[in-house]
Amino acid sequence: MTARARQPRLSIEVRREQVLDAALEIIVEDGYAAASMEAIARRVDIAKPVVYNAFGDRQKLLMALLERQEERAFAALAAAMPPRAADSAPEDALISWASTLATAVHEQPTVWRLMLLPADGTPAIVRAHVDEGREFVLNQIRGVLNEYLTGTDMDVEVTAVAVLAMAEGLAAKLITEPDAYPPERVVAFAKGALKLLSTP
Repeated sequence: MTARARQPRLSIEVRREQVLDAALEIIVEDGYAAASMEAIARRVDIAKPVVYNAFGDRQKLLMALLERQEERAFAALAAAMPPRAADSAPEDALISWASTLATAVHEQPTVWRLMLLPADGTPAIVRAHVDEGREFVLNQIRGVLNEYLTGTDMDVEVTAVAVLAMAEGLAAKLITEPDAYPPERVVAFAKGALKLLSTP
């Protein structure tokens, strides 16, 4: 039997990122059940005890992965909906939001995949975190629609839920069919939809 080649000594922070990247790859390819500590160690080409030393156990590893992906996604969400200038129109904020997020999903699909495309065997705790993220986005949408729909008969809450559902559906297409659904196509749809909403 050939001895395992000695891996270069890396900092714990670098090793943790390698392990999380490997776990994400396995989950995307084969679902959560396939992401065992042994499978992750093989993917990184390190001994299994190194993975345990970095995270303690599988549940902590999966939670660390979800939290990392959430942090990256929420950073993009915050950038997409910055404080709006007093003299800017709410429709401009919505278009900017759609454009920034569509570009972010297109350029970094792995950041969003766990939240938008749940893998087989997704644990309940992961789904709960995803639901929290969905509420965060819904609040962003409500904030802009409250201004945009002022003076109309449109139900803000129903409209916000509908916008979120469309946004999630389009974001999934940006991940699974990036050539057919480039960000420009999504932004063009958003502009057309807003035009229809504003038509008397």
